[in-house]
Amino acid sequence: MEKILVAVAWPYASGPRHIGHACSTFIPADAFARYHRMKGDDVLMVGGTDMHGTPTTVRGDEEGVSPEVIANRYHALHAKNIEELGVRYDLYWNTADPNHQKDVQEIFSTLHRHRYIDERNMTSPYCATGNHFLPDRYVEGECPHCHFLRARGDQCENCGHLLDPFELINPKCRVHGTTPVPRETRHAFFRLSAFQDRLKTWVATRTHWRLPVLTFTKSWLDEGLQDRPITRDLDWGIEVPLHPGWDGKRIYVWFEAVMGYLTASREYWRRQGKPERWKDWWYDPTAKHFYFIGKDNIVFHTLFWPAILMGYDDKLGLPYDIPASQYMNISGEKMSAGRGKGAWLPDLLERFDPDAIRYYCIAAMPELKDSEFTWEDFARRNNNELLAVYGNFAHRALTFAAKNFDNRVPEAGFLDASDKAMIRNIEEQWKKVGHNLEFLHFQQAMREAVQLARLGNQYFDGKAPWDLIKADRQKCGTALHVALRVSRALAVIMAPMLPFSSQRLWHALGYDDAIDRQPWDAALDDLTDGQTLRVGKPLFAKIELEAATPENEGDRLDVRVAQIVDVRDHPQADKLYVMDIDLGDERRQIVAGIKANYTKDELKGRKIALLTNLQPAKLRGVESNGMLLAGEDAREVGLVLPPSEARIGEQIFGVRGAPRIAFDDFRKLRLLIDDGGKVYFLGTGGERRPLKVGDAFVHVDKEIADGSPVH
Repeated sequence: MEKILVAVAWPYASGPRHIGHACSTFIPADAFARYHRMKGDDVLMVGGTDMHGTPTTVRGDEEGVSPEVIANRYHALHAKNIEELGVRYDLYWNTADPNHQKDVQEIFSTLHRHRYIDERNMTSPYCATGNHFLPDRYVEGECPHCHFLRARGDQCENCGHLLDPFELINPKCRVHGTTPVPRETRHAFFRLSAFQDRLKTWVATRTHWRLPVLTFTKSWLDEGLQDRPITRDLDWGIEVPLHPGWDGKRIYVWFEAVMGYLTASREYWRRQGKPERWKDWWYDPTAKHFYFIGKDNIVFHTLFWPAILMGYDDKLGLPYDIPASQYMNISGEKMSAGRGKGAWLPDLLERFDPDAIRYYCIAAMPELKDSEFTWEDFARRNNNELLAVYGNFAHRALTFAAKNFDNRVPEAGFLDASDKAMIRNIEEQWKKVGHNLEFLHFQQAMREAVQLARLGNQYFDGKAPWDLIKADRQKCGTALHVALRVSRALAVIMAPMLPFSSQRLWHALGYDDAIDRQPWDAALDDLTDGQTLRVGKPLFAKIELEAATPENEGDRLDVRVAQIVDVRDHPQADKLYVMDIDLGDERRQIVAGIKANYTKDELKGRKIALLTNLQPAKLRGVESNGMLLAGEDAREVGLVLPPSEARIGEQIFGVRGAPRIAFDDFRKLRLLIDDGGKVYFLGTGGERRPLKVGDAFVHVDKEIADGSPVH
């Protein structure tokens, strides 16, 4: 029996999580933990919500509430979604808990005492307009490495490079749109460079890591590790346990969040009344630690966290493996909660069976390279693989046996060569699934499990029980017994990956206990002759494409409240403006042909209705990412405006994060002006849906003829 620590990345408490998060963290971690529990290993799975990230303060600023309100809201949502997905933490915690804060301050103080933390003056971005220092994520600009236009001041979401705000090309304060100025401030620094040699020696032993993880980590080591500031000028976060003068500063969120794996381990056993048992996982040299993260967090777990552990207590266990996943993109772009792009877990869980989501996440998991989420692929994998292969096999075996053998498992008689071959297939596929789960190859594990169902279908078709029942009832019973034995094996080997449907199948086969309490090798066991079957509805439902994609035409749009921050002339076109737009959680550049209708001063600072999911395009050489909406008749053009009290980023119409739509497709959808200047969507079936923020209507700011189009 091994001791296994399953450490799961801590999601920010700044918005709902998308399917990309589930693919890289929650679901593979849960499948891995469930597998090892079934093997009899001693598993401790911990994680929680990161309450202190700058995205949380950004969201609070947008909504006019404290970061604590935002953090508590999304911590509750994350916990709910995780439970609905069937993900079983031993402790799902959060970093605002007093015990976490106390432990973090103790680790910080110990590192300071060991001289791995010192104090230095540094230059930080300062917003003269707001009269305050800017946290890294309040600064955005062009990445100097990949030239992504919306890189943050701490890290580029596109290429993953960690950044300094002043490395950005054309950096801007995301609140005021102004260029930050450098100003000196004092911060605590973690002496990461002191661990260069130790980390290089240790990483050289991690030959079993995934190649992208190893390559990225070694590139950092080859460049030479740099000391990093680990405090920020903030008032939301964990206080710095140093001498007076640090009141306006907090510990950098990533420095304290990774400590959560250790603090949560302590907290779990503290709650069990065994406060010293956490040491069994952290001081036992045979214990193995696995960290489930996305690729943008690799160096924090392969270099920063090991260095913290080395500096704090060099007897603590270091990561055994860090199976970081690549990105799951949508419409060609990285899913991002900050930019509102993704297929969101709350929506998915409301509409689909959790095992359909888990199946897709594992089958399409971006283990070694980025993948692309589409609704069509989501439906196809469910219908053609999960339903047509696995679900179909289990249901046909159960229903035929129940109908023809009085709802009981038929007696197994003489086994012929094909029967014996099918039973050997059970053992072979069980070994393959276990081997792949052991080595964190989740996609392949699922393929091998589905292959057993595929072989079961071939066996069932070859036996043709619908004919065999007429010719030789005993042989038919034997064939059905073997088919049900395959179904039993599938219930067990699918249990780590698809726990809900495995439990349903287990119950249908006549068992009353929990599938996840079965040992892993229970997949090899036979059924009892005469055992009562309880056939219910099929394990899986077909996903109609219309149900997988937004339910109606209007939901193809994502229209939100935005504010015009800056307006300038297009360098190549006399009739076009180039505008900087604030969406609250991101800034964009758009190009608009309204120069003849509005002056720059009339536009600056105005709240507008922005179509956010229009496919980006270059207009006369300048990129436009979105489109402001305006009504037009034969003589006038008028902006579509949200109500004055609307908050920046609020949804006006459609679905937040809807897939990108081409301009030609957008033109086929009809947005029109109603009497009184109100704007509504006209569906092909004649339905009229008003554009509103809450109960307040969106309107056009000029007199535009009733029935005129909005573009």
